[in-house]
Amino acid sequence: MTTGTQGPAVHGRALHTLSAAECFDLLQPGGIGRVAFGAATGIVVLPVNYVVAGKTIVFRTAPDTLLAVYAEGQVSFEADRFDEELREGWSVLIQGHAHKVTAEREVSQLEDRTHLEPWAAGARDVYVRIAPARISGRRLSRPMPG
Repeated sequence: MTTGTQGPAVHGRALHTLSAAECFDLLQPGGIGRVAFGAATGIVVLPVNYVVAGKTIVFRTAPDTLLAVYAEGQVSFEADRFDEELREGWSVLIQGHAHKVTAEREVSQLEDRTHLEPWAAGARDVYVRIAPARISGRRLSRPMPG
């Protein structure tokens, strides 16, 4: 991926391809994203609140959820921020492998370092980590004056 590659202008906006480092910079504050995975009933996309830990995405879920059941396999994770009024924003897509974090030491480290608090009520004791295999992102913004 080339940083700052400019695509066609959309209503005066330029579409830029983001580097992996730029993608992680945008994801670093954490927030809300979506996890997509294949389930018995087809492709499922569910929202999660997440944090970045190293170069991985981490979220928590309950043991009886689809996210926990399908947390050992290929997933896609997407997060974005858009300002509809300004018609600007960014989107990052991570494709990779999810796995449950089961080692007590690793769970303790995640608790201490991330302070990840699920938004949904109930026990959300299952930590899931997504290890990226591919990272892509785009930013839609006004062209720089020049």
